[in-house]
Amino acid sequence: MKKTILVLITAFIGYIAKAQTKLSADIAANTIVLGSGEGFLIIDGANNRYAPGTRIIVKPGIYTNGLIVQNLKDVIISGKDVTVDGLSQTAEGFNSCLNLGNLNNVKITGFTTQNNGYRMLNINSRLVGVTLDSLSFINCSQGIYVNNSNKLIWDGTEKTVNLLNFKITNSEFINCGTNELGGGIEHGYVYNLVKNVVISNNIFTGGNPGDLIACKAVDGFKVFNNTIDGVNPTTNGDNRLIMMTGNGDAYNNKFTNYEGHAIAVWPVSFGKVVKTSHFYNNVCIGSRRYAAFEFQEFKEFAIHGITTKSDLIVNNNVCGDINTDHWTGYPGTFIDNYQFGYMGGKVTLTNNKGFNFFPVPTNNVYWNLAKPSVVHGNVYTAEQSK
Repeated sequence: MKKTILVLITAFIGYIAKAQTKLSADIAANTIVLGSGEGFLIIDGANNRYAPGTRIIVKPGIYTNGLIVQNLKDVIISGKDVTVDGLSQTAEGFNSCLNLGNLNNVKITGFTTQNNGYRMLNINSRLVGVTLDSLSFINCSQGIYVNNSNKLIWDGTEKTVNLLNFKITNSEFINCGTNELGGGIEHGYVYNLVKNVVISNNIFTGGNPGDLIACKAVDGFKVFNNTIDGVNPTTNGDNRLIMMTGNGDAYNNKFTNYEGHAIAVWPVSFGKVVKTSHFYNNVCIGSRRYAAFEFQEFKEFAIHGITTKSDLIVNNNVCGDINTDHWTGYPGTFIDNYQFGYMGGKVTLTNNKGFNFFPVPTNNVYWNLAKPSVVHGNVYTAEQSK
């Protein structure tokens, strides 16, 4: 009996060892290491060069002539301990950066781009299901940039969405320029539409980008759990740190010591269904100028059969030390509300807590310009409640 049990145990251990060996072989077979650790690298999946599930590891090192990633589907690209170095944040022209094009279901992780006088990451064609995760951008003149010169006209279907299911997650941005995700509405059409974009769990520090993240045609943004500190320390423009033309949700973000509106939406619904944006559970403390939020409609965004109005609900945010410059151009308050009926969108302002606005609000008026359609439950105190 004991001998039989011993034989069975030995056989089982042998089976497990073979299975582990096969698994290790499969993992090794699906992993490719590319690059020399310096200079320039192009990763091109043309002609189905890399099978679905392939993990492409870029050899660690400092690449000073850039990386191109294109024509890939269903792969992961790892850049752990890989630095793309432009060598100068102030030099004009194209310097070393990440260049992406024609990607489908691709995750890019681990890279650092630094010291770039141009775009730190350039997107030159359509992307579907791309995730940028755990990246670092340091001392770059411009941010992530979608090339808008090739206008993909939206025909109402996802086939003509330029950035579809695009994510920026768990990354850091230190002293960098504007992240421009593209898009536009003009001359009676929508082009380079962005749909279902997620920006979450990122840290943004320093720099004078003006607008920090800008998207000029977006259907369904989700911006959440981001930390933004010390942005626009010396610029005084009419800026918006999160600037979205379209519709979506922004929540659980923390903004401190900045200039401009924390979050702005220029409201548009794409198609015939009216959509509502939500700003909630955000903390906005220490804005040198402008209201915490902005809602602004434009006549040219109303295109019959293509776009329609969009509403906004601003609820349960904490906003304090607003307009610390004591600027008299616009008051510090919860929202600059350009609700003038150009498209018919409405604003709801409820249950927000404010403190130390300049000038001090009177008669419970916690907005600038037009009165929101629904107002209740907002509270203002001279100092932050403990």
